[in-house]
Amino acid sequence: MVVRHSIPKLYMDEFFFARRRLVEKLKKAGNPEAIIDEISKNAFLLSPMVATYGPAGVNVAPFMLTFMVKNEHLMTVLDGLKRFVKKYWGKGSKAFVEAYDLLLNTVYDPNVSDPLKLVTHIMSKGHTWINLRVTSEASIGILIPPDRGALELRAKVYIYTEGPIYEYTNLVHDMMHAVPMGERSHPWYPAVLFEVKEIYDNSYQSLGKKIYPL
Repeated sequence: MVVRHSIPKLYMDEFFFARRRLVEKLKKAGNPEAIIDEISKNAFLLSPMVATYGPAGVNVAPFMLTFMVKNEHLMTVLDGLKRFVKKYWGKGSKAFVEAYDLLLNTVYDPNVSDPLKLVTHIMSKGHTWINLRVTSEASIGILIPPDRGALELRAKVYIYTEGPIYEYTNLVHDMMHAVPMGERSHPWYPAVLFEVKEIYDNSYQSLGKKIYPL
């Protein structure tokens, strides 16, 4: 029998929904300066530190992570992302506004997204890449701004160089970076999926208390 554990409210409120609220703020920001200011204030929320171990030694590096959609929604979301890229390529601010709506309806919709699966693409085959290919494990450190607490996510890691998850990860990145400008600064890179297995409350009040699974 599969035992299903409820996702901690702390994690959902301070990470998943906090990031959704940030996207809502970015949508309303209205100008590039305000958007950059909001992103800067929430850098630790958007780009947590990922710690690994293995042949390259103990390593930690920031990665911009996003949530993976549930398997049953993946192909539909992929179709939507591909249509978005085609329609809004090079459309500047219009592309940004529409991108925020798409994110809110997919990546940040808890009915569509899986809050316990995070993805990123890995641009360098350096320490993190070397370690993950051997150990397939990572720990993600999240600081809850402005230093109101912290979370540690221990995850099983999967690497994809083709297929739907690879496409999804790179298309979400393209939606926010390549599409508005209508040009690429780099090609697609291998996708990394972090499947969260354990969550710890690392705030100074709890000091590493395990909150998932219980």
